[in-house]
Amino acid sequence: MRRLSRPMRLAWLPASLVLAAVVTAAPAATQEAVVIYRCTAADGAVTVQNDEPCPRGSREQRRVLETAPPPSQPYVPPPRPAPEPPAATPALMPMPAEPAPADSDTPLEPVATDIEPELRPPPPLFACTTWQREDYLTDSEVPAERCAAMRTTGLDGSASGGAGAACMVVVDACQPVPEAELCTRWQQLLQASEATVQFGRGDDPAAARAELERVRAIVERNRCDG
Repeated sequence: MRRLSRPMRLAWLPASLVLAAVVTAAPAATQEAVVIYRCTAADGAVTVQNDEPCPRGSREQRRVLETAPPPSQPYVPPPRPAPEPPAATPALMPMPAEPAPADSDTPLEPVATDIEPELRPPPPLFACTTWQREDYLTDSEVPAERCAAMRTTGLDGSASGGAGAACMVVVDACQPVPEAELCTRWQQLLQASEATVQFGRGDDPAAARAELERVRAIVERNRCDG
C-alpha cells in the first residue's frame, strides 16, 4: 500500500482533512473502513499513512474512519409500452335509396283505420217468470230467488191484531231461449236495459248504466243478420 505523503514535520491534522485525503486516494471500488496511522519518528518527523502500521521505533497513533456507502444506482424507469394501433373505423353502410314518388295517376289502396270486431254467435239467453207472473230475460244460468209474501192470521183467525209477516223463498222459473230467437231476444234485452236507465226504473242508477253498457257490448259482437 502506497503512502499518502512523505515524512515531514507537521502538527496533527484534523480528521476531516485526513478523511478527505484518504477517500480521494483510496480506490473507488473499495468501500470499507480505513485505518489511519500517525507516525512520529525519533527526530520528531510526523507522517500520516493508511492501512500500514508505523515503522518500528516510531510513536504510532491509530484511528479508524468509516467511508461513505457507495452511491445507489440511479433509477431507470421501465420502457413504456408501444402505443396500440388505432382501432379500425367500421365501414359505413350505404344508405338505402329512397323509393321513387308514386305516380299521381296511380290510385292508392285504402288503408283500414278501424279494425272490425270479431263477430260471434249470440250467447245463451234465458226467459224467466217470477212468482208474480212477471217475465224478463237474463243471461245468468242461475235462476233468481225471491221472497214470496205469505198470508198470516192472528190467534182469533183475523189478519189484524199483530199477526206479523212471513215470506217463502221462491225460485224464478227459467227456460233457455231457442237458438233461432237469440238475436231477437238480445235486442229486446238491450231495449229493456235502455228503458231502465232512461226512465229511472232501477233502484241503483250506476248499476243500471253498467248493465246497459255490458248488454250493448254483447249485442254489438253478435253475429246476427240485419
